[in-house]
Amino acid sequence: MSAPLRHALHTPGWGLRNLWGLLALPLAAVAALVASSDRVQLYFWEEGLYRPTSGALGQWVSFQDSYTDSKGKHPLLVRVRLDAVQPATTPWLSTEPLELPPGTKAVAVTLSLEADPDLPLSVCTLALRDAAGTRYDYLPTFGDIGQPISPCVPPDTPGPYAALGDLGQGTREDDPPRPTRWTVSPVIVVPASVAPTKVDLWWEMPDYVSFAVSG
Repeated sequence: MSAPLRHALHTPGWGLRNLWGLLALPLAAVAALVASSDRVQLYFWEEGLYRPTSGALGQWVSFQDSYTDSKGKHPLLVRVRLDAVQPATTPWLSTEPLELPPGTKAVAVTLSLEADPDLPLSVCTLALRDAAGTRYDYLPTFGDIGQPISPCVPPDTPGPYAALGDLGQGTREDDPPRPTRWTVSPVIVVPASVAPTKVDLWWEMPDYVSFAVSG
């Protein structure tokens, strides 16, 4: 028996008032640890990219995930292939020469994708990684560079958007259906010294597609 507890039992006034509090201290400590670990899971572990579906340059990869909209959670199934990672001199879908900040370079990532035309796919994130694991995300605007908002669907035929409130799922007015297979070539700006080693693509964390750029 601990010294505080022995003291409580031999000190009638103080002990009777505080005995149950002393006995509850170990349970409170356990509860605090459980709550702490739960917060780690909710706010850290669930928010990271830690479940990759891996592939290599030129290889088709089948990727299964889910997306969430105002109607709930829905399955997402898409096939992706990394076709090329190469220097770029113009932005995606532009013939205007790139004017980059000093110490940077542009890299075009060419991807082929295949999916049901009725599947919402616009809200995605594309990134390059170097050997140290540093991530460089696709940005539709970077200085004077202007590119399509989504790096993973055809800008002219992006397909449906996810349900938003009572609006339900739909497409932009007059948009033709998205094809079942298409190719995109978004451009990512990185430091001039970076040698890309991986291409990552995801819709909702923690699942993602990760392509090795070489070897």
